[in-house]
Amino acid sequence: MEECKSYYHGNAGLYWFKRDHGDLLGVASDPGESDFSFLDYHDDSDTGRWHTWKDWIEAVTGHHGYVRKDGYIVPAPLPIMCDPRLSQVDLRARKEWLNVLEKLCLHPAGLSLNDSPPPCSPLMAGFCSVSDWLGSRCDSENFPLLSEPQDLSAYFTEKYANDAVRVLAMSGVVGTAQHYAGVSSLLMPKQKPRSLQTLVDSLPIQSGLTLMEASTGSGKTEAALAYAWKLLAEGLADSIVFALPTQATANAMLERLERIAPLLFAENPNLILAHGLARFNEKFVALKRAAHERGGDEDGWVQCSQWLAESRKRIFLGQIGVCTVDQVLISVLPVKHRFVRGFGVGRSILIVDEVHAYDAYMYGLLEEVLEQQRATGGSAILLSATLPESMRIQLLNAWGVERGPDHPEVRYPLITWTAGKETVPFVISKRLRPGTVKVKLETVNAMDIMPDDHLLQRVIDAARSGAQVALICNLVDDAQKLALKLRQKTDVPVYLFHARYCYAHRRMKELSIIKHFGPKGKRSTGRILVATQVVEQSLDIDFDWIITQLCPIDLLFQRIGRLHRHKRRRRPPGLEKPLCTVILPPAHDYGLHGLIYANTRALWRTSQKILTASEGFALFPEAYRTWIEDVYCEDAWGIEPAEIEEQYKKFIDDFESSRYGALQMIASAANPLPDSDQAITAVTRDGEMNLTLLPVCSVAEGTLLMDGTLLEALEKDRRPETLVLNSIGVPASWRNYLGESDEEGRFRLHMKKAGDYFTALSKGMTFHYHYDIGMEKEK
Repeated sequence: MEECKSYYHGNAGLYWFKRDHGDLLGVASDPGESDFSFLDYHDDSDTGRWHTWKDWIEAVTGHHGYVRKDGYIVPAPLPIMCDPRLSQVDLRARKEWLNVLEKLCLHPAGLSLNDSPPPCSPLMAGFCSVSDWLGSRCDSENFPLLSEPQDLSAYFTEKYANDAVRVLAMSGVVGTAQHYAGVSSLLMPKQKPRSLQTLVDSLPIQSGLTLMEASTGSGKTEAALAYAWKLLAEGLADSIVFALPTQATANAMLERLERIAPLLFAENPNLILAHGLARFNEKFVALKRAAHERGGDEDGWVQCSQWLAESRKRIFLGQIGVCTVDQVLISVLPVKHRFVRGFGVGRSILIVDEVHAYDAYMYGLLEEVLEQQRATGGSAILLSATLPESMRIQLLNAWGVERGPDHPEVRYPLITWTAGKETVPFVISKRLRPGTVKVKLETVNAMDIMPDDHLLQRVIDAARSGAQVALICNLVDDAQKLALKLRQKTDVPVYLFHARYCYAHRRMKELSIIKHFGPKGKRSTGRILVATQVVEQSLDIDFDWIITQLCPIDLLFQRIGRLHRHKRRRRPPGLEKPLCTVILPPAHDYGLHGLIYANTRALWRTSQKILTASEGFALFPEAYRTWIEDVYCEDAWGIEPAEIEEQYKKFIDDFESSRYGALQMIASAANPLPDSDQAITAVTRDGEMNLTLLPVCSVAEGTLLMDGTLLEALEKDRRPETLVLNSIGVPASWRNYLGESDEEGRFRLHMKKAGDYFTALSKGMTFHYHYDIGMEKEK
């Protein structure tokens, strides 16, 4: 029995196929089935026809989590006392099965096993895995077992025509695209297409890479979705995967897509968010519960049920998946079932928002994702308001563009499209180009780049006059301190928003912020929002005045994109024109901010651009091109301080090392990692990344989570998702105060409840959690 449990037919299938069919493949044949020493086995990968079969067989036999490459397979174990006559029966059965497949699948197309297969699609392993999952559900309704023998050809024809169609429809994996009705149908009533959106109907109905560059609030999302809809309606993709930089931006995108999804797809399409609060085919999801009692890693339906237990994986099996970019990057990394993600991405139109927002390591992974997407014949749409030229060329090169774009770079807004080699620019006509917006830039010098009491009093006075004010920090600790300090100084509403909450409380925060600062917010009362970078991208919120700690120019412009974002009849006194106050450090001591934004030359140059701005203004959209290119150009200005140049040299070395590390990670497929939160963080992010913390509280009834859920009261299949939704990202430096992580890479922190607060003492350090403040460590 133990020998049977250690027999994995994925690895064994690859091994036996090559061993059985040496005559077909042109490799050394097996000397005898009765010889189980396997000492004679050797790798003939580059001989005969094996190289044309190799990728296909690796993909088909490797669908149970890991695609084993030919060079890494091990001999399939057989019982030591196995009767040689039985092994001969097995050999004949394996060879006859291949002949049957030839008759069923190849002969109808005029092909045979003697024909060399075409290049294997990168989607094959994922396709086989999902097919295996769906086909493993054998019961009275789906693929019912037969009590009497039946002709195999007739059986195959009947199952293909009836059961397969029914199970595929039940799964919700495949949807039906609606007829394309134009970008106007995606807009709100009486709303007309904006400048960028007028270009959608000019874009090619052809798979390719599309870069959309336009200012924040210009309608890039609807333009991208409208173009994706055109491609879907033409049968060039099956679904959409929308990737964003943060959970907050993903949540905000879900709200918009819930309205749009039924316009793009018929019959109640599946819309899935990577971390909960979305829908999937309820009948199909319900089936997974029975599988938890069956056990066994090789059973296809058990694997399917495990996949469906967490929405961060389930996003790749619907019509529209909304996720953070990490979930997409996994598709090219050595993590279990990565190829199912690859299948989901490859069959979809991949939309990546805020594509400028990733570091060098993640860019290296994103380039590989784009190369894979092109290899599958798929499409990708990349969105940004602030994309430096060097990044644009890097992304285009990943799609096979042999030289940089040949259009004037001063054009903005701009859509660049390519199918490879050449690029095609789509430029808005002069008549439709957006007008110039002047933003006043004010600077304040402060120690540790923290606002002093004078600036805080100005913020309070503005809010008392009815202003909606945002104070944006680079560090969660800074945001928590400032919010508490402001609340001690005023009775004006002060809101706090960052990433260090459990999902339920973070979601509550997001909805509150959108309610008050979004398009429909009632602004009769002044308010203050203290937030981190989570508000700088993809959130449709609007402030009368923004105060921000210094950050790189592209991210500063993203923050400014939330300033006077909506047209309003009146603004508070003194804030009728957009004003952004930037807090600078004395000299160029960036402290912890220099760790978050390692390119300190970009920080220094950004401060210089602000300080030397003509009459203290930035002109948009012109600044999106000129200022960003000035800050990120490789050539030295000649006035940079020596220590800034030294730090920049180190940054470049680290940058290249990170890109190389990404390539190394992609290539390290011999030792795949488990598909856990911690593993995903480890392989998609570079350097010292966040830890995954799970705060819990022991009560009489069992284990209480921060969102109020009692873990033991949940059905077993709901627990994985619930644990994800109650996990919190915390700095890696907290590791010294925590215990050991569990098999999912989570660190449990056992807390005690005291009123609204949860408190824990761990290894001499005190931690607090509050639904409003979030998770914090005492200083």
